[in-house]
Amino acid sequence: MPDGTTLESVMVQTFGVTVEVSAPAGLMEAVRSVLPPRAVPATDRPALGCFALLPSGRRGLVDLRCDGASFSGICDVALALGMLDSQMRLHIASSAPDHVFVHAGVVGVGGRAIVLPGRSFAGKTTLVAALVQVGAQYWSDEYAVLDADGLVHPYAKPLSIRGPDLQAEDHTVESLGGRAGEEPLSVALIALTHYRPGAAWAPERSMSGVGAIKMLEHAVPARARPEQSLAAVRRAADGALVLLGERGEAEEAAAALIAEVSRTRVAQEAGAQGPRTHP
Repeated sequence: MPDGTTLESVMVQTFGVTVEVSAPAGLMEAVRSVLPPRAVPATDRPALGCFALLPSGRRGLVDLRCDGASFSGICDVALALGMLDSQMRLHIASSAPDHVFVHAGVVGVGGRAIVLPGRSFAGKTTLVAALVQVGAQYWSDEYAVLDADGLVHPYAKPLSIRGPDLQAEDHTVESLGGRAGEEPLSVALIALTHYRPGAAWAPERSMSGVGAIKMLEHAVPARARPEQSLAAVRRAADGALVLLGERGEAEEAAAALIAEVSRTRVAQEAGAQGPRTHP
């Protein structure tokens, strides 16, 4: 590190995991802008999850380090911040002791969640954005965060929407005309879908066990904590409607998913009231 460079540090905790980030004072505002969702100040330095942006001695270039080891090599600040952002989130997803992080988009409709499991480039963020634009509340475009009861907790980072050049650009949910949810929700619907140009939305219904298996496939700690992961996805999928199929444009699928949740809710409410009797 060049002589005379002073580092500042910030420590935060979210979902039971603490991370520390050190950087030159001039970069701390940018560092704070990529701190993970739902982060609160922490005081105890973690054994793992210590990140540092170190000046390289070359103007505008830094070295991102994770737990003492170089992660990025010498690169520009924007790239290092992007890697810092993703690595902090991955560390939290892998290490959260009481929650299971599943790669998925999540929105809330009528007090329950629609979960869209999928990896990057499956089109889940585009579909989440379309759902938000037609009235759903935003929970996450990256992780469904499940507790031991199978409830989905908010993880409302900015939506990373890819343009025609496949470059991702962050958008706040407010900029899309929506708002973020604040409370954990039970799961109403699991949609296992991916984008195919020109495809018609005609999904097949499946069993809740299929939804659980697919969520387990996308669970970050599935190998490290298989029993905890399996229990969480089973509880989340229990009683949920599961739909499988390709989709075309996100707007069509979004409207259909919201209508499906609404129909299911009406049917459940009618069933709970029981049959009407007539004199």
